[in-house]
Amino acid sequence: MNATLKDAGCASTAYRSNRKTHEPAEDHQQSAVFRKSWTMGKPLSKGKLSGVYPTHFLETWGPKEVREDEENLRRFRAEAEAGGESFNPVGWIDAESIRYATLPKVSWALLWMQHGGRILFTWLLPVWGLAMAFLWTQEHDHVTFHEFFWDGIFPFLAYFFLPMLMCWGIGGFLEKKYPKVVYQEPKGPLWELNRRTGMVTLFKDPEKEGQSGEVRGQAPFHEWDGYLLSLPDHQGNIWYRLVLVHKTREWALPMNQLLAVTTNRADVLAYWDLVRQYMDVSKPLPDIPLFEAWRHLDPTTRAYDEKNGRDPHYWRNMSEEEYEAYKRRNWTDLNNSSF
Repeated sequence: MNATLKDAGCASTAYRSNRKTHEPAEDHQQSAVFRKSWTMGKPLSKGKLSGVYPTHFLETWGPKEVREDEENLRRFRAEAEAGGESFNPVGWIDAESIRYATLPKVSWALLWMQHGGRILFTWLLPVWGLAMAFLWTQEHDHVTFHEFFWDGIFPFLAYFFLPMLMCWGIGGFLEKKYPKVVYQEPKGPLWELNRRTGMVTLFKDPEKEGQSGEVRGQAPFHEWDGYLLSLPDHQGNIWYRLVLVHKTREWALPMNQLLAVTTNRADVLAYWDLVRQYMDVSKPLPDIPLFEAWRHLDPTTRAYDEKNGRDPHYWRNMSEEEYEAYKRRNWTDLNNSSF
């Protein structure tokens, strides 16, 4: 996150819901295949905000996490100023922008190796053990356990479960002893929502040499529509996610990095409202713990808070019991909202 923001006002391209905007002047450039892949039905509404928030945001960034993040931020900066490792993040969330960056592919491969091995080993071993025990009871009397073990049990242990255990063990060892090998610095951002400029920016693949930080597509927020994409799974559940799609260009931004695909449709609709409120400079920042440290740096939010006498540490000073009660109220309102 950034330490400070410039006091300059918002750009002329900043999004204001109370201002009429013109449609993009350029011709429609989207193919039928693109539209079928990234849009379903009408765009989501840009009307009245619901006033409720996705449960995931409240679970991930509560008062405790906000306090911990602030302490870590101070520590990182202090270490950098003392001559330690430089603190130059490529992704952040603050009052000016949300810039998303993720771990490089090698880091994700190591994490998948570790946790994939752990999940498969701990889930499948008990089931397999019960299956082997049942099969042993069905064997003929002349088959010895020695034969059953080497012919039926040992191949599974050696060629199936042992590799899982090794992936789990090696991954855990690297994460504990050499965390910098696993958690490598992101090579560049993937996308950005900028509140001050109103721009939605897509960056090129940072994994490709020479492309880190290069812009692939950029347009004001009012030129983007939100879509609720749905996909059924094998059990018949419907999974939802939010996607921003440019009105004329073949630019699509899946927003499932901050809110993963979910079976709760209301969560995604509340997420769309949160994105709209964040980008709308005519409204204050969403009042959730995630943005509290930055509220005084945003002119609209600062004026709103001063007018309403809001405690600058409202969330950070809230007890866990009070916050749990707030989350329950939000969950009830979220699922009762008509959107």
